[in-house]
Amino acid sequence: MSETDTSGLMPSAAAYEEAKWSRVLAQQAVAFSAFAAVLVLTRLWTSFTSTKFLRRRHKNQVDTFLALTDIVCSTASMFIFVAQSIIREYQVGITAVEVLLSSFYAVAFVRRLWVKNFDFAIAFTFSTFFDVYAVSVISYQVFSPEPTWLTPTFMRSISVLIRYEEVMKMGFWASYAGEVKQRLGLSILRFACVTFFYACVGFCLEILGDIDLEVDGNGAIVGISERSPNYDTTLLTQLYFVVVTLSTVGYGDITPATTLHKVFAIVMIVSGVAFFSSEVAAIVALKDEIDSGRGKYRRSRFRNAHIIILGGAVTSGSATLQIFLEELLHPSRPNSSLPDVVLMSEEAPGTGLRRVLTSALGQAHVKFIRGSPMDQADLARADAANADMAFVLGNLSVRDHLTEAEDEDTILRASLLQRQLPGLPVRLLLLRSWAKEMARTAGINPLSCLTSGVLNHCRTALAVRCPGLPVLLTTMYSKLAGDWSQLPNSMMPWVREYFTSMRHDVYGAQIGAAFDGMPFLEAAAKIYEEHDVNLLAVQSAPENGGRLCPAGMIGGHLHVLSEGDVVMCLGQDVKRVLRAVGSSSKHPEAWRARFHAVRTAAARMGIRREVFVAAPGGASTHG
Repeated sequence: MSETDTSGLMPSAAAYEEAKWSRVLAQQAVAFSAFAAVLVLTRLWTSFTSTKFLRRRHKNQVDTFLALTDIVCSTASMFIFVAQSIIREYQVGITAVEVLLSSFYAVAFVRRLWVKNFDFAIAFTFSTFFDVYAVSVISYQVFSPEPTWLTPTFMRSISVLIRYEEVMKMGFWASYAGEVKQRLGLSILRFACVTFFYACVGFCLEILGDIDLEVDGNGAIVGISERSPNYDTTLLTQLYFVVVTLSTVGYGDITPATTLHKVFAIVMIVSGVAFFSSEVAAIVALKDEIDSGRGKYRRSRFRNAHIIILGGAVTSGSATLQIFLEELLHPSRPNSSLPDVVLMSEEAPGTGLRRVLTSALGQAHVKFIRGSPMDQADLARADAANADMAFVLGNLSVRDHLTEAEDEDTILRASLLQRQLPGLPVRLLLLRSWAKEMARTAGINPLSCLTSGVLNHCRTALAVRCPGLPVLLTTMYSKLAGDWSQLPNSMMPWVREYFTSMRHDVYGAQIGAAFDGMPFLEAAAKIYEEHDVNLLAVQSAPENGGRLCPAGMIGGHLHVLSEGDVVMCLGQDVKRVLRAVGSSSKHPEAWRARFHAVRTAAARMGIRREVFVAAPGGASTHG
């Protein structure tokens, strides 16, 4: 460089001898020869062995772990090069760490070849090249009598990019960020790694200087020497030069000092400007693709299921879909059990559907695909072949004269989906009970169909087992009956209060010490007044069967609460419920252990729970 700053670390005389072209070129010759040997061996192996083991293989958790570990190790190798650029002397301790890291690289690339039966196509990749390169360079450092501190371990920055993209394709980041955020993170990482790579190459070219070939009288090359090395440069200076140059600011205060660096700077400017321009264009195109539904779904590595939802409820984005997703993706469920949800519609997202997609649930768990169940390409973008289930939801908010057309459309979508993917379980939500016969005619199992009136029999059965529960369920279910957003303004206040109350859900919890010895109704009034949480039921003791008793009535008597009693509450969220009952445990699932322990104790005592026996005269009583 042409700057006059000489505050950088001055290398010793031994370090001058280590940073020579002869040693660096020998190092590179070993690395490229090793990679060529790997290619030859795998090419021979592929030619003389069967490829029957080369079936499609889905990456598993071991692949994810190795990729993440590779990112960490490669980052460590990058920091080692930064340390070497500061120390500028060969250190045995640093080499020992490099040997440890190279051992992992060797295991990683051998495993990658082994699982693909040492296929030549796998060997001839950048992943294998950078692994073999790192192992060979470090081996040269260990066994060569002329090691050098100028070891290009910064090449692992490209491996970080490769591994990050692998992890992203595995769906690892899908549990933490949306597709646009993942792509933006990839672009930032690319900018950092490519900038670091360019800066490190420039640093090496400045330290080594230009090459002078020594020839004898016959024109044969007898040696290599260095001309005009710039030992005053630093890695930070080179990083500054790269950023200023690629950002097109170009202050001109720093310029390459060697001919080789000037040539490299030309390549860097052309490739760098094109690279960063393409990254910006790719992010904009991805955002437009996702907004229009033309993207592609990638399954998350840490989700247990993947379901597809389509139908009139999806197209309209009605309250039916929103409430279905709220229940399916309820926060009380463990994150690992929440499924990936793919919404599919032939039409572009309307206002209602955009509201669903931009909600907290939509951004975290939902992907929209614009397509038709008749199109194989659209189903492939939704990864329908690997889906665990499909739901075809009719829009319960349609006008009465449109219910028949809505059911017909729902049945048609389900029929098309079953013909394309016969093994995919499909469930339908229909508006009219007699539409099941239409579904049967279309070849759909009526047991896979649910109608708005099918819950009546279930509510009747529940009335026998738990008095009062059907009223609660009917009230909660009635919010599916329609969208009241079009009502006159005079009616909106009570509608808002109604929907607010319907946002509450049932949670389990254990009573805290503050309510020990307090009657159930007194505790229920206090909890509702202070926390807006309804106390619904309490679990009886083992000698009473361990049942859930509504309103705290056990054996005709009002129950007196004790610390640790399991209660069921209706509240806005689990944190508020735990705070309301004064639970000593803040874990939302802690009550389950006590609940099942009481049930088990009741079973051991021989007390049957909720068993009905025939009484004289044909009546039924609790046993």
